[in-house]
Amino acid sequence: MNLSIRQLKVFVAISQLGSFAEAAKVLHLSSPALSLIVKSVEETAGFKVFDRTTRSVRLTQAGQALLPYAERLLSEHRNLTQAILNIGQKSEGVVRVAATQLLSCTILPPVCTKLQAKWPKIKILPVDALFDKLQELLVRGEVDFVVAPERTCEHDIVAAPIFSTRLNIACSINHPFAGRTSVKWAELQDEQMIMIDRGAAPLIARDAKYQFMLANTYDVGHFTTALALANENRGVVVSPDYGRRLMKAYDVVLVPLVEPSVMRKVMLYRNRRFALSPAAERFAEHLSRLLSGHGEER
Repeated sequence: MNLSIRQLKVFVAISQLGSFAEAAKVLHLSSPALSLIVKSVEETAGFKVFDRTTRSVRLTQAGQALLPYAERLLSEHRNLTQAILNIGQKSEGVVRVAATQLLSCTILPPVCTKLQAKWPKIKILPVDALFDKLQELLVRGEVDFVVAPERTCEHDIVAAPIFSTRLNIACSINHPFAGRTSVKWAELQDEQMIMIDRGAAPLIARDAKYQFMLANTYDVGHFTTALALANENRGVVVSPDYGRRLMKAYDVVLVPLVEPSVMRKVMLYRNRRFALSPAAERFAEHLSRLLSGHGEER
């Protein structure tokens, strides 16, 4: 026994309007067509839903019992129809975005706020981790995107550049580098290097044109830990421009690295094996525009 949406609409309209004629007008049906649909409702249900006279239409006791269920189903059908429309128009859904810890606490929060202000029915779920863990999340399909600096990836992971950011050295305000306008990569040879992501070491060596050896290093798990250690003159940290907003809290300064000056790409990664939802496509379309200019942050 199945009542169609059309049958339910007729039943509810007559119940609410108390008139076959008014319901026929609202539903753009002829009176004979409306009567046939009511008959089909009663045949399908197995009981009368209306008591009808020449002057009035009233719900039977069974019809009164059926009405709230019919109204609820029609409401859910309207919600479903609207959801399909919203999803198709990329204005509703869930986007799972993972990023490095530094990006998660500097760049991404205002971007997510702007996106959700424009599309409030798109829910953005952020995750932060080191890059190796982020790549694992993509491989397993647990996130839609990863936002992270440029890295070598597994075969199924594709990447598109979002913006580029200058590399600097972060050091204590009491460090000899602090009063400088720039620091040469070669000058890092005798410095204690604090590394947040050991996987970045080959890239740093490449960026420095292999002018110094990354031998005097130690690893920490969080960028803020690295800044706290730099504040104590326990070492220096290679940092992108967007890390600048954290420096004041740790009495650490950024000094541009030169010879060569390096612009590091920040990429949007995704797994080609998993189809993106319309909401995720919307996120990708607008992320680059919203992040433009961060590479020149001062």
